[in-house]
Amino acid sequence: MNESIFIVDDDAAVRKTLSSILCQEGYVVETVENGKQALKAVEKERFDVALIDIQLPDMKGVDLLTKIKQKQPRMVRIIITGFPSMDNAIKAENEGADGYILKPFDPETLLETIRKNLDEKNAEKIRMWIEMEKGNRFSEQFEKPKGSIFTS
Repeated sequence: MNESIFIVDDDAAVRKTLSSILCQEGYVVETVENGKQALKAVEKERFDVALIDIQLPDMKGVDLLTKIKQKQPRMVRIIITGFPSMDNAIKAENEGADGYILKPFDPETLLETIRKNLDEKNAEKIRMWIEMEKGNRFSEQFEKPKGSIFTS
C-alpha cells in the first residue's frame, strides 16, 4: 500500500505543486486549505504524513499540529513555511513537528525529509513489533501453575 500524505495549505498553487511532486513519487495525496477542514479529514481517514503550513487563515499551523498529534499520534508532521524564523522553528519542534521545510522548497529536500521521517517511523514500528514478539515468546516459556489464579 502506498503511503498517504496530507497537505494543509491555504495557497492553491502550493497545494497543486506539492500534490504533483508527491503523486509522481507514488504517494497518495489529499489536500485541504484550512485547519477546520484538516481536523475533519483526520477524523475520517488515517494519513502517514501531514505537511502543514505555519500560517493558515483560521489557525496557526503549530496549533493544528498539536490537535492532529492528539488524533493521529503516529503520523509524521512536517511544518512548511514561507515565514522562517527561529521562534517559529522552536515552537514547531516543541509542539512535536518531525520536520521544518522552507518555501519555496526544493523538491529533493522535501522528498528526502519525508522519506527520512517515514523510514524512522517504520523502524520504530518494527522495533515495537519485535519487542512484543519477544514478550510473547518469553511468556510462553513458563507454564501457568496448576490450582493458581492463572489457571483457566
